[in-house]
Amino acid sequence: MKIWLGHVLVAVALGACSIGTTLAQSGEAIKDLAGNWVYRLGPNALFALHLETDSSDPGKIRGYFLHPENFNLNFINGTIMQFSKITNQSQRDALVSNGWQNDSLRLKETSPSDPKNEIAFSVRLANHAHLNFSMFPPFPPLSMERIAEEPRLADNWDSNRNYTPDDFVTDNPQMAAIAAADQADRKDSLHTDWSKVEHADAERRLTAASLLSQGQLHTGHDFESAALVFQHGSTPDDYLLAHTLAMVAVSKGQNGAVWISAATLDRYLQSVHQPQIFGTQFATPDKEATSQEPYNRKLISDSLRQEMAVPDLAAQDIQRQEYDSQRGITTKAP
Repeated sequence: MKIWLGHVLVAVALGACSIGTTLAQSGEAIKDLAGNWVYRLGPNALFALHLETDSSDPGKIRGYFLHPENFNLNFINGTIMQFSKITNQSQRDALVSNGWQNDSLRLKETSPSDPKNEIAFSVRLANHAHLNFSMFPPFPPLSMERIAEEPRLADNWDSNRNYTPDDFVTDNPQMAAIAAADQADRKDSLHTDWSKVEHADAERRLTAASLLSQGQLHTGHDFESAALVFQHGSTPDDYLLAHTLAMVAVSKGQNGAVWISAATLDRYLQSVHQPQIFGTQFATPDKEATSQEPYNRKLISDSLRQEMAVPDLAAQDIQRQEYDSQRGITTKAP
């Protein structure tokens, strides 16, 4: 079996297992592990285990690991952040126990494709209904739930999508309300009391920061909303944080956040007296022509702007003229 970990193929050799306690090796422990187990992303089964007592040796377990034929695992700081390139074809690998290590039972494939590089597995019972399953024991385990029926995997994965465990968590309603209020205050930019909006923006950033520090934001939409709020900040740190939040949103599948990622980087650059590079920032000084300066137009190509959902240079020139027209100022493209 091939598993891609952070875009690098990882093959973990099974080493000698130290002997755990007599209780851990008992037939009762083996009996408790026997059954069907599944790991889900939301409602969809991604991995499954079937374990049963070895009829020829009651002190051992046999079974199989059910998984997509191909998938990527991306780890950051030892934490699973992302599953990608998941195929809808399932593969079943036969397993057999390979001794105990502390309170975890080690498993190995009975017929590995490469005997020199067997994948290391370990299982540990959390309680009667949940099993901790490690494909790579140095990394945090996956929590599997016990099911009664023989396991089957979902077959509706999008191989072009990145999945995270938080994808199926409901958007934070407070964060959504904050973002909605941010946009409502900007519906009529020509007739807005910006002093009041700036005060409201500051309050919204405080609330969003609190939600972040409490770990209340989980979904791509949550992080995109937070990026929008901090994009309307007043300091370089606000814009840099907004840029980071937008990148997190994209990593969680909120692809529309690429524009905010570009815009927040532009805003940060200008706030530290450097030229913007995408051209998302337009300044409209009173009775003066709209400006994008300072602006390094040569670093980023129009094709790359398109990848970031940013208009090309010609479209930006038209956009700038439209802003001036709305304000009664006549300008020409450079």
